[in-house]
Amino acid sequence: MSAYNQDNTFVSNIVSLPLLGLLMLLQIIVQLPSLSVLLFLLFCPGVQAAAPELSFSDVSFDIFNIFIQSTFSSKISLSTVLMLLFTITGNTDLLNLHARQQNSQFSYEQKRDSSPWMNSLARAIQRQTNKRKLKTLFKKKEISEDLMGEESKEMLSIKLNSFANLLGLNSFGPNGELIQKLAPVSNHDIQPILVLCPTSYECMDIECQSRSLLLWTRQQQIPEVTLIKGIKIFKRVSVLTGHCPKCKAVYAVDHETYGPPNARKKTYLNDAQYFKVGQSTYVDCVFSNAVLNGIYNFHASTAAYAEF
Repeated sequence: MSAYNQDNTFVSNIVSLPLLGLLMLLQIIVQLPSLSVLLFLLFCPGVQAAAPELSFSDVSFDIFNIFIQSTFSSKISLSTVLMLLFTITGNTDLLNLHARQQNSQFSYEQKRDSSPWMNSLARAIQRQTNKRKLKTLFKKKEISEDLMGEESKEMLSIKLNSFANLLGLNSFGPNGELIQKLAPVSNHDIQPILVLCPTSYECMDIECQSRSLLLWTRQQQIPEVTLIKGIKIFKRVSVLTGHCPKCKAVYAVDHETYGPPNARKKTYLNDAQYFKVGQSTYVDCVFSNAVLNGIYNFHASTAAYAEF
């Protein structure tokens, strides 16, 4: 490709050697007998039994929507709703403490609708949410002069309690009997469906005048791979490749191929988010950086690190 973007090619060629070395290293690692064992060694401080998890709430969107509209301001944003949702599901230990104080088991215990535990969570939200978003947590008639005051905290605490009950995150039944202690909530059911694509959305050849890329992969032949993203493993991730119909350049996830048919050139991209390190395995920059940091910290060779 004679008129290929020179800046992009030049930078890519500079980093091609270390990048190829990294790819070779990662290819060695993914060929170990058990990739999951390696991930365990890299990211886990010690051996421990897998903790039980609760399934994510299956409350219908209609009921969820009615609750949000009746509890918060009509101006509340999606990001604020999601912040509250994941604040609730991410603090099940606090919910256990809160529910226990709500359900007195002995005569000397005082039953409370709003416990200091939930009040502390409400206070944390007050302190870490800007004023504009904080106002949307209250109906117009509920907004007090001091959004950081005790009255607002108490009201927000009651709303959070109702939110937890909506999601079924209450360890006690209506009669005050213990049902079960809440375990951490699993996010497995809300994991995104990932598809790997080229980072370029148009041809980089100047002569092609920013022509849009066409899908090179046939629908029936789209490969499915394993992706290691951070410390998570995603199975059956589709990989798409694009091409320019004019210059015939092919744009893959981590490289581009261009040039005449008898002298094709491949350039690895220094801004690629994912790298192919095996026949059907891709990794992201977080995982690859962990491998490099491990080698630097251990002062180990590629072979020694792979053996480890």
